[in-house]
Amino acid sequence: MRLFFVAFALALMASEARAEVSGKVIAYTCYSCHGEKLKYLDTLRPLSAKALTRTLLAFKSNKKEATIMDRISKGFTDAELKSVATFLSEID
Repeated sequence: MRLFFVAFALALMASEARAEVSGKVIAYTCYSCHGEKLKYLDTLRPLSAKALTRTLLAFKSNKKEATIMDRISKGFTDAELKSVATFLSEID
């Protein structure tokens, strides 16, 4: 199942002429590594939309070291990254 989500994310990234993807749809791809509701992130408190957006954009611009998030984040627009950060910050 995890491979399906990764393949889905890569297919979305490969499409040049695509509409904006909702934060909710992108979040499903995040769950394959980070767990539902990001339970596998090493954080003591829920992250705000602002903090998540800042982190995702830092990965995208290579300002934050990563093993794979830098490559994944480059496949999304800044607006899409903000959308997923907003969605993830609002889940319980």
